[in-house]
Amino acid sequence: QLKKASIVETCATCHKTEVAKMQRFGHMPLREGKMDCSSCHNPHGSTNVRMLKVGNSVNEACASCHAEKRGPYLWEHAPSRDGCVTCHDPHGSSNERMLVARPPILCQRCHVATRHPSTIYDQALIGTSARVYARSCVTCHAAIHGSNHPSGQRFVR
Repeated sequence: QLKKASIVETCATCHKTEVAKMQRFGHMPLREGKMDCSSCHNPHGSTNVRMLKVGNSVNEACASCHAEKRGPYLWEHAPSRDGCVTCHDPHGSSNERMLVARPPILCQRCHVATRHPSTIYDQALIGTSARVYARSCVTCHAAIHGSNHPSGQRFVR
């Protein structure tokens, strides 16, 4: 008994920006029909600000499906604790894994004073293998959300 043909079309009458984001990246569960807006949101009201079905925060809602990212971790990456939306856009993105920006730019928004060069084209890297192979922070720092490894404080493999 929806006013439109689908839930997404109904939501799109007011939430045009969010629905437009769904079309950005190739693998999107919403576009594939595996979920819809009401998978995460309760359109008839909720006790939290974002009208989320599960939990009182975005992190709790995301962790209801992505339990492996929940933790607890021995070494926790602060943005994971602050909220998934620090790095991810849950409605869709032009970047892989629904990231709000591409690595290394995403990482360098917070990690500005690292020992790593700011781009892969820095003078120090020309002619080295790092310029060809290490194009992303996650090449070495694979445990981005956190690590339980005893030496994992640098979030390496």
